[in-house]
Amino acid sequence: MASAGKRKSSIHAHIINVANTCHSLRESGDPELETVEQAKVAHALTPRSFADKIIYAFQLATAQGPLCAEPVQGIAVFLEDVSISIPATEDSVPDRMGRLTGEVIKAVRSSIHQGFLDWSPRINLAMYTCEIQASTDVLGRVYAVLTRRRGTILSETLSSTSSASTTGSQTFTISALLPVAESFGFSDEIRKRSSGSASPQLRFAGFRALEEDPYWVPTTEDELEDLGELADKENVARRYVDGVRRRKGLVVQEVLVRDAEKQKTLKR
Repeated sequence: MASAGKRKSSIHAHIINVANTCHSLRESGDPELETVEQAKVAHALTPRSFADKIIYAFQLATAQGPLCAEPVQGIAVFLEDVSISIPATEDSVPDRMGRLTGEVIKAVRSSIHQGFLDWSPRINLAMYTCEIQASTDVLGRVYAVLTRRRGTILSETLSSTSSASTTGSQTFTISALLPVAESFGFSDEIRKRSSGSASPQLRFAGFRALEEDPYWVPTTEDELEDLGELADKENVARRYVDGVRRRKGLVVQEVLVRDAEKQKTLKR
């Protein structure tokens, strides 16, 4: 019994000595061990290590598109190749990893935005469905207002409750699509043009793509012959994009002064 107790006490003392030795090595901070650990971490940097960063950059790029800083839809991004080239520097591994994280997010986000711009982007316009009840006397004025505000006529039906008056005029119901961007002051203008006889009703109808490139410029011979080098035709999509960017405080590419000449003072 005594020999067994001595053996247990010696084993316990040996375990304590080993634990103290490991603790002292951990506190001493052996430079060779730290170099080995850094080499393992640096060697562990593979393209798969940045998968979560690339996904986050994709989410940032699609949440704020390059046109109006609005969400993007209907695109697919294919990542073909990822290569890592880390030069031997004196920076610590955590500092290097933090710097690489920011560079990866910035590079992927910029690449997605540039690729989106290269493929002739389009903008989605919020649309209203517009129902207007008007008599035959003011139909021409109602159509003129809708055309000026880029509205699209869907249907025109004779109202079932209308009855011919002594003047022979009847009431028609006009259904049209109207961009929300062009709807400000629309009701007041309709009532003013029709002298109060037409009353529009607007309801939200989702979004619709505007088939016009905001950055289109004439390139072919026919386009240059018809529109000229400056493209005198108004680019409606560009006007919408510039308006949104100006309201958000983003950079707007516009020519403030064209064909400037020095002012001359004429003397008698």
